[in-house]
Amino acid sequence: MTINERLFHVGIMDEFDASILSRDQEGAVALLQRVELSKEEAMATVATIFKDWGKYGYTKP
Repeated sequence: MTINERLFHVGIMDEFDASILSRDQEGAVALLQRVELSKEEAMATVATIFKDWGKYGYTKP
């Protein structure tokens, strides 16, 4: 299951998007950990999103 599928499945996709858009790295990492990513994987995922917002469907705030 992809990360997005995991977030959607547990009902926290909107929370994750809000964390990303508000640049709440700690909150985004915590949400990813809830869908079974390690802290290291979650931190790397958030850092990757922050490096290229548009690639992941976000508009940089």
